[in-house]
Amino acid sequence: MSYIRISNLTKIYLGRRSKPRSLHDPDEHSGDNVLVLNDINMSFEEGEMVCILGPSGCGKSTLLRIIAGFELPSCGNVVVGDKPVNGPSDQSIFVFQHSGLFPWMTVAQNVGLGLRHLNDEVVKKERIQEYIEMVELEGFEDYYPHQLSGGMQRRVELARAIAVNPDLLIMDEPFSGLDFLTHMKMREEVVNMHEYIRKTMLVVTHDIDDALIMGDRVVVFSGRPAALKMIQKLDFPRPRDFERDHELSRLRSEIFLMLGVPYAV
Repeated sequence: MSYIRISNLTKIYLGRRSKPRSLHDPDEHSGDNVLVLNDINMSFEEGEMVCILGPSGCGKSTLLRIIAGFELPSCGNVVVGDKPVNGPSDQSIFVFQHSGLFPWMTVAQNVGLGLRHLNDEVVKKERIQEYIEMVELEGFEDYYPHQLSGGMQRRVELARAIAVNPDLLIMDEPFSGLDFLTHMKMREEVVNMHEYIRKTMLVVTHDIDDALIMGDRVVVFSGRPAALKMIQKLDFPRPRDFERDHELSRLRSEIFLMLGVPYAV
């Protein structure tokens, strides 16, 4: 049985006024309602990293918030494990687009929030150090967030998230705002981390290359209202290389076309 099951999921925001795109378009913005997700059905296996692609504003982040229990669907349901999602769970962790670090806490203190259930201070300190080393931030334990680069802050957030040992890790645009080299390094670290912890991970991204390099499965949505255009399992060996693997390169070009870009850049 699949670990995450999404059935007939629809989300309509009420009381939001938006102009139709043209007089000839079907008016999904009828009245004050906006249809964001339209009858979504899909399932994911335990331990998979699933990367979700789609145009800006199509409802990717809304889907993540529903899976995490921060929002309720208008109809349909989400089941994680064997439990219907009716609200936030301590078995899932959400890493938001923007930094969620507490500025008055050091790196070690922020990571330690995920281990606050541990009463043995020696064990807790050892575990904090283990996760800090996992994201290659040893030596920065006593630094505050404002003393770190954007990429280092994202690594602290990842360390704090995995310290909780969640069954489900959800990340919304985890590389947004990072420079190119830091982006590449963070992408590699997320892949390595997933190989190490083997937890189920859902990642929303706008970057097709990120999705194809990182994911065990890729999901492609249409523009709003979001409908499924592709669910593709990625069985390509790692590390992945578009120049070496012609089938991966072909899939990359197909997704570019699917998203309205006639060439891969």
